[in-house]
Amino acid sequence: MDLFHSKRLEYRSFNSPEDDDFFHSIQSDPVAFTNSCASLVRPVDRQFTEKIKKYLTENTLLFVVIYKATNDTGSRILPERIGTLFLKSPSPDMAHHRCSEFGIDIKKEYQTQGYGGEAIDWMLDWAFKNAGLHRVECNVFGWNTRAHRIYQRFGFREEGRRRECLFKDDKWWDEVHLGILKNEWQKIRQEQVTMSMFA
Repeated sequence: MDLFHSKRLEYRSFNSPEDDDFFHSIQSDPVAFTNSCASLVRPVDRQFTEKIKKYLTENTLLFVVIYKATNDTGSRILPERIGTLFLKSPSPDMAHHRCSEFGIDIKKEYQTQGYGGEAIDWMLDWAFKNAGLHRVECNVFGWNTRAHRIYQRFGFREEGRRRECLFKDDKWWDEVHLGILKNEWQKIRQEQVTMSMFA
């Protein structure tokens, strides 16, 4: 099995400058921005994107560009970038807890096709099998109900809420904290193996 592939996707290290334009296109999309950042929504310039890129490059265990491999009449052509995914690095004095927060962005035209879920599934395998993590967590904004459902489908459990701490579209929203432990992920994987034996 190729470590950096899943069924339909490929995962490559973020490289500057060749990935810069793609990264900026995701960060400057207002819908993607509001689903991954609670900052005031406004046009995003390159300086803002550079700050995010610098932070992720310097403070992550994993920062990858997600590619969709495409076929043209049976012959493989160059894969297309469809998103990014990261797992934060803990600070040195917190590393012994083996916990990481993840984030994912998928280009608008590739959403609702299962690519985000496939990438999350791959990321959890990498996190628990290769990075030796004990726990992976994320935060979801109350308006992003689709992401909330996807994370729960892959075993994340709701662990708490910051009630009405976010303001968007003239309405107050909760921030939801979700997490999954390695033993919970292992149980899901074992159930999948068992089900495939009887399929």
